[in-house]
Amino acid sequence: MMNPQEREAAIQRMQKASDAFYRDAIAIGNHPFIEFTGLINEYIKVCRAAHEKGIDFSECNTHSGQKLPLHPVNSDYINEKLECIFTGSKILDAEAA
Repeated sequence: MMNPQEREAAIQRMQKASDAFYRDAIAIGNHPFIEFTGLINEYIKVCRAAHEKGIDFSECNTHSGQKLPLHPVNSDYINEKLECIFTGSKILDAEAA
């Protein structure tokens, strides 16, 4: 469980890690691998939105049973990335808020 200040710091650190991953992925040159950055950044975006609503995104996972709020536009983007990385794997659905 994270308090609001810890969540804000985590978001900043997650973005820094994503930026580093992207630089390394570009250097590798494998397009589907680079697409993972899109997944990471979308996760960060959704975490930021949850945080702004006072939701502790660090507790949103299958183990806790708490869902990370997703809008259909988020799941559509995630599915686009999954389709590029793992062709034929469109599996995510989100209900409109």
